[in-house]
Amino acid sequence: MNERTGSAKRWLPVLALVLIAVGAFLAPTVLGVPGASEGEAQPKFRDIRTALETMYLVKTEFYKPVSMAQLLGAYMSTGTVSGMLESLEDPYTRYMAPKDFEALKSDSAGVFGGLGILVGIRDDKITVISPIENTPAMRAGLMPGDHIVMIDGVSTEGMVLDRAVSMMKGEPGTEVTLTVERRYPASTFDVTIVRDIIDAPSTRSYMWDKETGVGYIELRTFSQKAGADIETEVTKLLGQGMRGLILDLRYNGGGLVTQAVEVSSKFIPAGPVMHVQGRDGAKKTLNTQGARITDIPIVVLVNEYTASASEIVSGAMQDTKVATIVGVPTFGKGLVQTLYPLSDGSGLAVTTQIYLTAGGRAITPDTPLQPDIEVKALEPEELEKAMASKANVGPQGAVTAEDLLRIDPDLDPQFRKAVEVITEKIEQATRARTAA
Repeated sequence: MNERTGSAKRWLPVLALVLIAVGAFLAPTVLGVPGASEGEAQPKFRDIRTALETMYLVKTEFYKPVSMAQLLGAYMSTGTVSGMLESLEDPYTRYMAPKDFEALKSDSAGVFGGLGILVGIRDDKITVISPIENTPAMRAGLMPGDHIVMIDGVSTEGMVLDRAVSMMKGEPGTEVTLTVERRYPASTFDVTIVRDIIDAPSTRSYMWDKETGVGYIELRTFSQKAGADIETEVTKLLGQGMRGLILDLRYNGGGLVTQAVEVSSKFIPAGPVMHVQGRDGAKKTLNTQGARITDIPIVVLVNEYTASASEIVSGAMQDTKVATIVGVPTFGKGLVQTLYPLSDGSGLAVTTQIYLTAGGRAITPDTPLQPDIEVKALEPEELEKAMASKANVGPQGAVTAEDLLRIDPDLDPQFRKAVEVITEKIEQATRARTAA
């Protein structure tokens, strides 16, 4: 997330004109409204100045055109800045009270421990995209799809994503308590996790079938070493006779955009990897870097927790027809936020830019990437029964994150379809070479 710290003074004259236009209408409602006591809901129309600053910023900076009439109507209907922002239907554009904005800024420097989870916003809630293996979050039993509804007793309702992340970070060895809401089995519970330095490997690879030449690489996060790690894994598997690759980006919540460009560059022809577009329609194009390392057939596995940087890579490989995408529609997390300070010390996170794939497709919650071949995974309850049946035993308890991330291939219809598709692609490539 970017931050702009330019003074609001440059647009105070504009705000004054807007205030004159609506002040008379709202004044009877605002006059005499007392301040709220701590812990009580904020009274409606308490700070028109902050609302007007917010309107101006959203009107001029939000990544999609929005009318002042829409914003004014939403504010007059709800009486709060947060309520007004809900009319945008963008879960990442959020208002921060002064204490929250100050805390976010103070948390942006230094060395911190973490929990080892990738998070996003789904259903307007802070949602676990994936726990990273061999980290405190994984050991604590957090699952993809878990909603984090409180952090150390503070509700996350309406919270800016970066603020939630900053609250979960802290000195290694310190504790943080999360209140988690889980779909299956339906439950809400507290879990206390000890923070640690997160340094988990980003890749895992092996030859799935040496006879047909099917290799498999799992990429869990786009850390600083992702590009180099992928090249190492591909080179190793090519040396073992790999003729076709399954690249697994399921449960990959993203990471560094620079690494998404680097990873894509290993597989696609020279040219665009992605574009970043603002409200004016102007695009900044990020092109491939370095040489392509292989042109073998590829299948990419994606699911509803494939997000951000992993969507950039999947989109680039799909648009350039380098890979066949198998799975279900992705998370849709291709939005870029900018932080703006407001004159009363509060802050605003506004979605100002959007990621586009190499071919120019938007990556949003409304327009996630669509697979070429849609195959659904087993639901947790189905997987639970299938695991018990295969082991020829009774119920073994709820499915864990490890069960999902290290799923038995026999119980993974998405993986089985990927093997089927890549095997056919290898055979087609072999026939083409023979004919030539």
